[in-house]
Amino acid sequence: MKQVVRDYLTFNKRERNGVFVLISIITVLLIFLNVSENFHDTPPADLVKFGKELDVLNAAISGKPEVNGEEILVEPMRTKLGEKQIAERFDFDPNELTDEQWKRLGLSDKQIRTIKNYRSKGGKFKKKEDLKKIYGMKPELYASLEQHIQIEPAPAVFENGKVEGPRATAAVKAPDLLDLNAADSAMLTTVKGIGPFYAKTIVKYRNSLGGFHSKEQLMEVWKFDQEKFNSIEKLVFVDPASVKKININKCEAEDLKSPYIKWNVANAIVNYRKQHGKFKTIQDIQQTDLVDDETLRKIAPYLIVD
Repeated sequence: MKQVVRDYLTFNKRERNGVFVLISIITVLLIFLNVSENFHDTPPADLVKFGKELDVLNAAISGKPEVNGEEILVEPMRTKLGEKQIAERFDFDPNELTDEQWKRLGLSDKQIRTIKNYRSKGGKFKKKEDLKKIYGMKPELYASLEQHIQIEPAPAVFENGKVEGPRATAAVKAPDLLDLNAADSAMLTTVKGIGPFYAKTIVKYRNSLGGFHSKEQLMEVWKFDQEKFNSIEKLVFVDPASVKKININKCEAEDLKSPYIKWNVANAIVNYRKQHGKFKTIQDIQQTDLVDDETLRKIAPYLIVD
């Protein structure tokens, strides 16, 4: 028995050297794997972009594509690099779309140039079928867009100057500057560049916030990009006095919920007040550890203390 054990567990000098080298290699690899992460920076994850991509993916899987209340059509579209993109489907007025919005609908650069030339020469889409006449518009593409085209008929203007029709309010001259906190969706459509879809979306977001404290908040509205904001910036303003204020020393968590304040943050603010007493300043809510500087900057205009 001892001989058997000796045969298996006894190493000559060459074998011992080999075992030592093997153990050394394994040790070096283990050390490298544990410290290698410290030698390169990992770029921060773009959670906003990831969230949008996840919405689109979930919509495609569900079979009823809809993202943030807007239907999309999962339709492959080739880019110049041969990558697949998804053509979106949402209600739109062809007289108001930007180049980027046409691209999101799946139109090519050539088709977009044709539409721009048509509009630059005074052309206007008066009915859905007018879009079908654009050179290069394939029947199948038009068929997928048709149900989303929203062109309201022009109001009738009579000899006495009276205006009647679905867009009678739009025919009335819009004020030089429109207060975003006071205008309803019909009044918002009088601003060039804001159609019915954007008007309803702006009002809905404004109400969820409790009012706009700056017009730059428009760019937080779904699909409202920098290009559209630049086109209307000088036509609108906000009256900060119209913003709904919440007293953080008297409110409940439900009162604080908004696009800027999630339930866990609202709940933490109220619980902290109940445990430690009233807040002396708005900045005191940062003592909950859930309100960082960026969140405070966004919500401060909506809060007061007594």
